[in-house]
Amino acid sequence: MTDQAVVVVTGSSRGVGRGLAEFFLSEGYVVAGCSRGQATLSGSRYDHSIIDVGDEHQVHRWISGIAKARGRIDIVINNASVGPSSLALVTSTDVAESTLRTNFLGTFSICRESAKIMIRQRFGRIINISSMAVGLHMPGASAYVASKSAVEDFTKVLAKELGPSGITCNVIALSLVDTDMMDSLKHEVVEKYMQSLVFNRKTEMKDICNAVEFFASPSSSYITGQILRLGFVD
Repeated sequence: MTDQAVVVVTGSSRGVGRGLAEFFLSEGYVVAGCSRGQATLSGSRYDHSIIDVGDEHQVHRWISGIAKARGRIDIVINNASVGPSSLALVTSTDVAESTLRTNFLGTFSICRESAKIMIRQRFGRIINISSMAVGLHMPGASAYVASKSAVEDFTKVLAKELGPSGITCNVIALSLVDTDMMDSLKHEVVEKYMQSLVFNRKTEMKDICNAVEFFASPSSSYITGQILRLGFVD
């Protein structure tokens, strides 16, 4: 059990997820992270589990374990995702299904299991991560866009369902961030994305942490069902 607020971050072993885990640890929170691989962070206030968020049974055990060990879940950030890059005509059904399972169903399961804990607390902050690819309908990202579109509309519905219990649900749609996912994109694709940005630079971790901190704040109790777009206008 802990009196410190507990933050759940999926995909916390690298990229944006690791950056968010580090940020909340620096702010004094307890952080429970997960990934498909080994932990890349350590500390008394950091717990790491190796799970596949697309497996609802693993998700159930993980979230239940956090609640049992720490006694609470205050903030959930669904960041884990995969981003295959290919035109729809050459994207297999298996790839599309796998993308939806990780990006949407993983988010769905984490939200469902975490909300059960939050409802008992009468407090919670759920923050789901989306992408500029949705608003801009970027070619070559059909499966990814479909999965993140589902996340965005699901979050709006969840906001209405959980609002009476004091739980807010919001989305942060990221633009270009230097991650392994972006490294897989062709140069011309990255350049096309860059031309769609309001500012001539990529998203930095400080931008993401600022947005997450805003939604996570106790003062943001009247802000829910919103999509905050970082660095672009759709």
